[in-house]
Amino acid sequence: ACHALEQLRGDGAPAVPQLRNLLQHEDLWLRIRAASALAAIGRPAAVALPELLDQIARNPAADDPRGMEQRFVAMAVFSNLLPRLESLTDIDGVRLQAAIARGLQNQDGRARGEISEIYRRLNYDQIQPLLPVVYAAIRTPAPSGEMFADSVRLNGLKILATHHITEGMQAATDYLRTQNPWASEHRTPEILQVLADYGASAQSLIPQLEETAAGFDRGEPDFPRNLSRQKARAVRETIAKIRAAKETPELKPLSGSGDSAP
Repeated sequence: ACHALEQLRGDGAPAVPQLRNLLQHEDLWLRIRAASALAAIGRPAAVALPELLDQIARNPAADDPRGMEQRFVAMAVFSNLLPRLESLTDIDGVRLQAAIARGLQNQDGRARGEISEIYRRLNYDQIQPLLPVVYAAIRTPAPSGEMFADSVRLNGLKILATHHITEGMQAATDYLRTQNPWASEHRTPEILQVLADYGASAQSLIPQLEETAAGFDRGEPDFPRNLSRQKARAVRETIAKIRAAKETPELKPLSGSGDSAP
């Protein structure tokens, strides 16, 4: 029944009360299916967001050590329900922050990536308490879902650069070098743009960037040589931009951006 309601999308709105009740069911998979159906229904199911966010924020149960409930509910809410709401102003901010903070610690890289898409919809006051866990999700990839781990790391680097968080510069420089080579020719320009957004503040990292460019020129195992050289050129172009930059944005340390995540 939950699957059928999920396929009905908005037409399944009359079943929202029953689906909300199922979020408390003892069966884990039924709770997941109910959450997925509510997310698919969209705006009429927004009344269930308090329960859904609490569901994500809870620590995984003993019989769910990999956090599968959190994983699937987070993906439903952050990739299906929240993107269909024009504004987040009516959402309980404390609950939302708690769900983001817990969800970014999920063991699945794809779930983390879906959650990170909300960063750009949060203002500085909303994202500030979350920056330590955002940074941790950049530095420490999830143990599974490696193929999708780039989203949470790129989105994290971008939000750190948006607010000129000091630690974002070194994190971006390191990720440029250590990223999975697969599809790295597409990610590299995005990482370099993050560094360029720091302007003259990133000049201290030029020696590391020059080493990375030289490494790309030498080639990478199991990666096309022409694409490695393409990345090397992009790095050197960004070095030139950073070296010529005149603007030095005021940097904020991560330690001063929030004492702890929810």
